[in-house]
Amino acid sequence: MMKSIHKEHYGEDFYWFIGKVVNDLDPEFLGRVQVRVYGIHSQSQDDLPNAHLPWAQCLIPSTEGGISGIGKHAKILPGALVFGFFMDGRSCQIPFILGSIHHTETHIGGSNNATEANPDVFDPRGRDQIPGVTPSAGSGQTSSAPGNSNRIDTALPGGTPAEKIFNFFTRNGLTPAQASGFIGNFYAESSLNPAARNPNDKGKVSEGLAQWRGSRRDDLIAYSQQNGLDYKTLDAQLNFVMHELRTTETKASGEIKKATTPKEAAIAVSRYYERPEFEIVNGQYTSPSLNVRTDTAIDAYNRFARGS
Repeated sequence: MMKSIHKEHYGEDFYWFIGKVVNDLDPEFLGRVQVRVYGIHSQSQDDLPNAHLPWAQCLIPSTEGGISGIGKHAKILPGALVFGFFMDGRSCQIPFILGSIHHTETHIGGSNNATEANPDVFDPRGRDQIPGVTPSAGSGQTSSAPGNSNRIDTALPGGTPAEKIFNFFTRNGLTPAQASGFIGNFYAESSLNPAARNPNDKGKVSEGLAQWRGSRRDDLIAYSQQNGLDYKTLDAQLNFVMHELRTTETKASGEIKKATTPKEAAIAVSRYYERPEFEIVNGQYTSPSLNVRTDTAIDAYNRFARGS
């Protein structure tokens, strides 16, 4: 970064800014964040998608190493309002963040790109890619048809389905342990495949990460259609889980949020959200696939929450 600063710039042109963080998943693991600066960057993703925004380094205390990744990084999250300056002066291409400003965030999740139909829906695509939403004039883009799941799901942050699921839930208010509990259950149900389909689950079709069936499968399809999503994608199904937890599955939500460990979370998701066949043995809840659910949840927690 330092090499790209003009040699003639020594701070004589100080340009400060206020902006909003849209992404904290730095691919170089340097603690940087992407920021959309007010007055410089358009606030519309139609004009300037998040992916094209600059990465900003963040000021850290002098007690940290500050070299080769040594020491703690800043913990600024997507949605944060930040203050900083441009290290390249009037060129305004190299932002540096000095700190964040407390404010109230109104939407759910981090780097939300909400559909017009439902502002609580996280959709990583640009507005012009959402089926049913009219492309903006001169955008040069067309709406993607339902079924183009690869383009949609690859936009969710994370390198694997498990990591995408973990990032989605932790950015929507769940703890790392609770997010891992969902991963364990989805693995037992579908091997984390949103297109998984059982044509005869007790006489009915079951589909998706959670193998929804009957009226819940019907609700998944209807919810996805209402929000311009392909119901066979991670994007649609993860949003549907959050929708259920806020509406028809509030009891499950309450029980899951009591969990403090990945094992407790996996048991809570299984018992109250998935609800497979189970028994109570000596006062303990048990299910034929419970060990798979808990073991996978613990593994996910160790990989994503602890970084091991």
